[in-house]
Amino acid sequence: MSKRDLFVVVADLDAENAIKTLLTRRQKALGIALDFSPISPPNGDLLRYVGRDSGCRVNAVDLLRPPQKTHRHAMICFDRHGCGARNQSREEIEAEIERQLHINGWCHGDVAAIVIEPELESWVWADSAEVAHVMGWKGDMNAVRRSLISRGLLVEGEAKPKDPKAAMKYIISEKRNRRLTARMFAELAQNVSFHACEDPAFNKMRTILRGWFPT
Repeated sequence: MSKRDLFVVVADLDAENAIKTLLTRRQKALGIALDFSPISPPNGDLLRYVGRDSGCRVNAVDLLRPPQKTHRHAMICFDRHGCGARNQSREEIEAEIERQLHINGWCHGDVAAIVIEPELESWVWADSAEVAHVMGWKGDMNAVRRSLISRGLLVEGEAKPKDPKAAMKYIISEKRNRRLTARMFAELAQNVSFHACEDPAFNKMRTILRGWFPT
């Protein structure tokens, strides 16, 4: 029986929706080509782990042991905020998890840990009309920036808020009178351009996927 392309573990519904959208609808934009089934195992390739961010960090080896028999590549994604490793950098957490995975049978280059700094919101935040539209601001990112600056959620001259989650919650509540939902992460992942993305974790993921699944 041939192995499937990729198995992914995520920590929550927001990340599940974002990853599902990226790997099924945005392959061309990412520059990749793979066969990915966005449903839970054993028949699918995407696992949302109930242990959340800290559980993904602590149990990465156990979570990715079964896919060694069924998949050629694997990836585990979670937020640094809430993972329980405050004294370690994103890079240190990733390196330690990947070291453990290699010791437990995964070949170097076939598995990756992606730790988002600080949280998933930093991936989908972009200074673009697409983000402003999804958040209910009719594509007016300048108005979004002015509102965030007035609330002290964005420093004038900086591209991204220091706390993207708080900024997104505020902006969405101002115009849409609703809370940030998992469906919005899918909508953002579907519409935001990746060209200007400078997030290290996202760019690591994109580079690895392009190496594994070139077009």
